[in-house]
Amino acid sequence: MDELLRLVAAAGILGLVCAGAAGVRTWSRNLAARHRGAHLGDLADRLGLPPGRPSIIYVWSERCAQCVQLQEPALVRLERERGVFVRKVHALEAPEVVRRFNILTVPSTVVVDGERRVRAVNFGFADAEALAAQLA
Repeated sequence: MDELLRLVAAAGILGLVCAGAAGVRTWSRNLAARHRGAHLGDLADRLGLPPGRPSIIYVWSERCAQCVQLQEPALVRLERERGVFVRKVHALEAPEVVRRFNILTVPSTVVVDGERRVRAVNFGFADAEALAAQLA
């Protein structure tokens, strides 16, 4: 009986963890979707985003291994292959960007079209293929 009780408790805890993870994932998707289509306005000028050219705002930190090892190479590839402008901003030095897009993790990317409208917000690593699809 004691073994059965432990098994049921473990299953319950696992279920709660899975439900929590699903909830966080849904919450972050909804949060990112709220920004889609929004015009950057003056923020685009302050960040030096070129008008008429797709851009990616890349929020990073030097202590972020994914930023250096994964996100930056993906962004360099997009710059080279697709001519995308990348504005790299440090998470601690760009509070306006962090607040505006509710960024809680690095790396994060904000995909912006040539009309300076937000196409997508990615919390966490986004590979070059995903970013290219968001620009299309």
